[in-house]
Amino acid sequence: MSRISRDRIVQEALSLFAEEGFDRVTLRDLGSRVGLHNSSLFHHFRGKGEIAHGALDRVGEALLPCLGPLATDDPPRLDVFLGVVGALAERFAARPQEARFLLRVLMDPGALEGAGRPGRRTYPALLRRAQDAGTVRAVHGPRATRMVLGALLLEPALGEGEAAGDEDLQARRGEAVAFVAGALAP
Repeated sequence: MSRISRDRIVQEALSLFAEEGFDRVTLRDLGSRVGLHNSSLFHHFRGKGEIAHGALDRVGEALLPCLGPLATDDPPRLDVFLGVVGALAERFAARPQEARFLLRVLMDPGALEGAGRPGRRTYPALLRRAQDAGTVRAVHGPRATRMVLGALLLEPALGEGEAAGDEDLQARRGEAVAFVAGALAP
């Protein structure tokens, strides 16, 4: 019998949570997907919540390179923000299960107790700094953040479920950037 890694369990959990939602996935479902008895999952994780946090951490870590330019741009400039939006649009179009998973977390933050809502404090503060510097127009930070997340996550999450091809990646990038530019340009 092959050894099942924590990494494989997290990847399969991410897929299942994206497909079914946290509440509908059981340890039995996950165990069946990875080829383990559900009680054997406890050798790797303390429970379903820890597995879900592992999936959220995986997605978050993968997004850090896309978000990096925002951390070093002070005050945040619109062109840098739009570059990040484009990179995220491409990533989610190429990995719709990540978009679907994050959308589920955003819609039901209680499913991942303690995880909160991704970006709840960070991105409105970033927009506030950009507004103070005059690099973006005045918008309601939390609402604008939700709109941007919607623009980035909804299409890939609710689409056909398959990764976009190169031409579609570029189209989605352009559409997301144009949407956000229209919303934030001073």
